Amino acid sequence: NQDWSKKWKEKWTVTHVTDQIAVVPSWLEYEPKENEIIITLDPGCAFGTGTHQTTQLCMKAIEKYLKKGDSMADIGTGSGILAICAKKFGANIVYGCDNDETVIDVCIENAGINGVNDIKFELKTADKLTEKYDFVCANILHNVLAEIMGDLKNIMKPQAKMVLSGILDEKKPVVLDAIQKHGLKIVETLTQDQWVAFVVER
Repeated sequence: NQDWSKKWKEKWTVTHVTDQIAVVPSWLEYEPKENEIIITLDPGCAFGTGTHQTTQLCMKAIEKYLKKGDSMADIGTGSGILAICAKKFGANIVYGCDNDETVIDVCIENAGINGVNDIKFELKTADKLTEKYDFVCANILHNVLAEIMGDLKNIMKPQAKMVLSGILDEKKPVVLDAIQKHGLKIVETLTQDQWVAFVVER
């Protein structure tokens, strides 16, 4: 109901993910610091407000490993926040897909608010993709990551990097097994509270 959505908006404030990245709710005024990358967001019912650890781990990996001019795919894009983040860090071609059709309009709207209208969002899963990318983001549940690891590897160019997030600490063996099975190399393990993300290379 209305009251709940108002209450929720009152509670949500600016999130400083790193010194360089801030996520700002679309209904708040915010004066960015010099060289700060601002992502303006109205998540609707889509996952990805920038406040969750799994999202923040991906954004930290984008900041550290994405190179200007890279092509990037965001698998399970949710609100589109990671695709938008990659575009703002200088990715050239950015693509986001999700298996939930209700989020695609939210993504397109959020990209518009952020002035990055050239991101392509569509209703699709990784196994249906034929393009290959320099950088891949997959912030999904651990069991799904393990299941689709081969499909994710298939969309990585040689030497491409990928961040795998959405993994509770106690579930990381499931994902580690899949990483090993598909011959991907771990570059870095990122942690925040009880959550883990792996940056891997093909």
